[in-house]
Amino acid sequence: MSASVATKPSYGVILDQLRSMQHQVQTPECRHWLEQELEGYSATSPLPWYRIVPCRQRGHFIELTTGKQLTCHIGSQALSQRDLAQVQFIYAREPAAYYLCQHGPELEPWPDELLHAYQDVLIPGHFCLHAWHEPLSSLRLQLLEGLSRFMEEYPRCACTKPLQGFKAMQHRHWHF
Repeated sequence: MSASVATKPSYGVILDQLRSMQHQVQTPECRHWLEQELEGYSATSPLPWYRIVPCRQRGHFIELTTGKQLTCHIGSQALSQRDLAQVQFIYAREPAAYYLCQHGPELEPWPDELLHAYQDVLIPGHFCLHAWHEPLSSLRLQLLEGLSRFMEEYPRCACTKPLQGFKAMQHRHWHF
């Protein structure tokens, strides 16, 4: 086990740190960020990079002639650009606790109208019973990493011009 994995804070610790930080921060921008992390982002709020997770498409199909079922990858070329835009990313808008405390798989079904539009054309001779998108990397771990890094960087950036430091932190992508 690497040292960085062994020292990562637990999900509960991160949530406690966010709540504690809410009472300490001075800038309205950071307070707003903390509020969104704890209460969730609205449909129109821009998301930080760590809350946008690229996905692969998969589906459960039945062969029409034999009834044989299979689960397989759905290529991005099978969807129009407009439709692909709906499912190529998970936009994590719920409160941080929702993602950090859930223990189930990180799969999201396609919207019903999208499934109905494509279910008989994705694979010739097959009918798609269910389709979903799944993150290429763990949404939970990406959120944990983003929140941890943000909280580590905040004290350093708060010493500079508050608004500029906060905006720089929001747009910075950390590589892990």
